[in-house]
Amino acid sequence: MTTRTPIHGGLCLLIGIPGTDWTPDLARRVVALEPAGLILFRRNLASPERTRSLLEEFRGLVPGPRILALDQEGGRVSRLEPWIGPTPTAERLAAAGPAATSRFAAATGRALRALGFNLDFAPVVDLSAPDAPNGIGTRAFGTDPSRVSLHARAFLEGLQAEGVAGCLKHFPGLGDTRVDSHHELPFVGRDRSELEADLRPYRDLGPLAPVVMVGHGHYPALDPTPSRPASCSPAVVAGLLRGTLGYEGLVATDDLEMGAVAPRDLSGSVALEALEAGCDLLLYCADLDRAERARAAIDRAVRSSAVLAARLDQAVERVERFARTWDARIVASSADAGWATACAGFAPFRSLA
Repeated sequence: MTTRTPIHGGLCLLIGIPGTDWTPDLARRVVALEPAGLILFRRNLASPERTRSLLEEFRGLVPGPRILALDQEGGRVSRLEPWIGPTPTAERLAAAGPAATSRFAAATGRALRALGFNLDFAPVVDLSAPDAPNGIGTRAFGTDPSRVSLHARAFLEGLQAEGVAGCLKHFPGLGDTRVDSHHELPFVGRDRSELEADLRPYRDLGPLAPVVMVGHGHYPALDPTPSRPASCSPAVVAGLLRGTLGYEGLVATDDLEMGAVAPRDLSGSVALEALEAGCDLLLYCADLDRAERARAAIDRAVRSSAVLAARLDQAVERVERFARTWDARIVASSADAGWATACAGFAPFRSLA
């Protein structure tokens, strides 16, 4: 008989780390935190070989299936660019057609699998013009909902055929915003019926997408609470995404250290808000201090609330189910996925970059 790890707040946190090595202090803190997984950025990527070792060492520190993630969209959000060269934006892929999008996503999946990742936070399904001042721009497949759905499907299918999970982002849509949520809270003033177009990719692709990422925009038509971001809104996450759209997969927040939400994160309170709203996987992409405060805040709260304890248990169950499903595919196949062979798949796309 196996004994399940006692439920605690760390099991719903996806964390980032500062560099390319496990110092004794960093290793100690990560072991104590026992997070759901790890997300890497360019600061963590010394070489393909070292990256694979870094992920394997994390598995040793925190045993069991874990989420190992990266943002590899293509274009300007390409963590692997130093190794694979420039890659096309979603805008350029959309112009080339869905077959090109599928082939590019498959190449991405092979590369990530070879490194040991099991989750790519892509594709973007916001409806955005390329010159929009919203932090999305060319990361989007366009402004037509049917075109965005078509290419997002092609991306998910190509990526996931190679054993790496994809993620639709940023629910319920940041394409109509005028500021970048990395820096401040975007405001979306359209009424609920006008927001329907942004939701089409989620309606079309919900059953195919293992993960949906909720963004940090404020939508008064969905939740009138002043300045409450979607990622912290029960009306948006539990009500619209889970209830109205019937999404059953893993729900992740965008990075809780971003400018749109960081000012409201007092001693881990924003993580608690996101969990209460219905999010399962809470991202702290750089600051381990914040992640530790988030775990402490969640652990304190669940001790005094049976309702919140049940919500945490539900979130951890979804995280563990995802990790078991997708981590097993990586462990079984990545040893056979050579890096040089995987990278060859990007060669046909250099002319589009």
